[in-house]
Amino acid sequence: MPTSQKSRSKDGLVRNPGQLSNALANVISQETGREVVLGQAWLAAPDRLITCGHVVERYVNAPSLLFVRFPASGNKYPLSRIRLHPSFVRQPDQLVKFDVALLEVNLQQPEASASPLPFSYEQELSTNQTLWAIRYPAHLGQLSAAPQPLTQEGRFLGPLRIHDTFHLLHDLPLSPGDSGAPITDGENIIAIHCGDTATLPGLNLPTTSIRLALWIDALRELGISETTHASADSRKLPLLPAFITFILAAALSALASFSYLSEQAKKTWVFSNPELMPLKVSFNEAVDAYKADEDVVITITPGSKCFVFLFQINSADDVAVLYPQFGQDGEMLQKGEPRLINKFGSTKLTANASQDRFYLVAVRGDTPKGEELSREILKKEDRATNAPEGSPLLTRGKNLLERIKQIKDSAGNDVLFVNFIGPHSK
Repeated sequence: MPTSQKSRSKDGLVRNPGQLSNALANVISQETGREVVLGQAWLAAPDRLITCGHVVERYVNAPSLLFVRFPASGNKYPLSRIRLHPSFVRQPDQLVKFDVALLEVNLQQPEASASPLPFSYEQELSTNQTLWAIRYPAHLGQLSAAPQPLTQEGRFLGPLRIHDTFHLLHDLPLSPGDSGAPITDGENIIAIHCGDTATLPGLNLPTTSIRLALWIDALRELGISETTHASADSRKLPLLPAFITFILAAALSALASFSYLSEQAKKTWVFSNPELMPLKVSFNEAVDAYKADEDVVITITPGSKCFVFLFQINSADDVAVLYPQFGQDGEMLQKGEPRLINKFGSTKLTANASQDRFYLVAVRGDTPKGEELSREILKKEDRATNAPEGSPLLTRGKNLLERIKQIKDSAGNDVLFVNFIGPHSK
């Protein structure tokens, strides 16, 4: 993990934690007719939440016995699957290594449209750097009818051991029930709070004020792609023609957007994972800076060989394929080979006031399975025979996204699957 003395002064997430409320949840169990908060969870990808492994390990084979409750809305969802980190282990001295788990949940509105929390891998940290935890404490709902997420300030103290870059020490004053809470540097999530070291005899630390966290890079092994983007052009995204957004209107909720970055919106966004080098998605204007009916131009530039798909899905569950071009199968793009998208069929893309979402899929192209996987993502039977240009797919959005998620789960980092809010006019 790189370290640096470079100071960070940005604290946008801390100044307004309420903007993250729809992405923050409590992990709860039902015991003798009452809810018990076991820990914290937060949205890291569509229908995917992160918590500590020790919070849920007893329920791995019976996930439906646990729920995640979102205090902002009061909505509660049973877990459909629990995946512990591949290296999760409880040592004889009770120290839990790689204490993180992925929770799979079928979310509804408003959580289905919530933005995943912002994080990227290989972030720089420096000793004594200020950090904040953001969460809904276990008893907050008992004290307030309209709870708001709370922040807690502390410092990064350094790695647990000299050569262990994943397990980190901090002094944020957190309590039982806060395990799994995201820890931020003010701009991005950089770690997951794991617990109080005073309860871990294996650490043998003489103070109760030192606590343990897990570096955000541990999520790579759970197949979670980073959600923040790298380019800092202070502009935003674009949108589709009015009649298309009527057919392909508001975003389908199975994936989340990056719209929470609208205060520092980007003109070029960069997505990557360990196997797919940065894939750039660029726009000719800032997301919310378009005028009504202004032309929208999207440019996709891969950093490695890959098959690329760009979908838009509406509230009626219709699917538009923005790339590949209408009626075409996926083609393997070469490194640095840009593709320009400015039409849906023969109709130019233009902006309107609706805020739709785009769904971007990239499949690693330098393996024998790449072409096979790409054919599974967009199938010939998805299209109607002799369909006119500008027609949606026969396949419904829910089915398409579920298919892609299954492919992603089986293919791991050979598939990149993200989404972001679409362009719109003022």
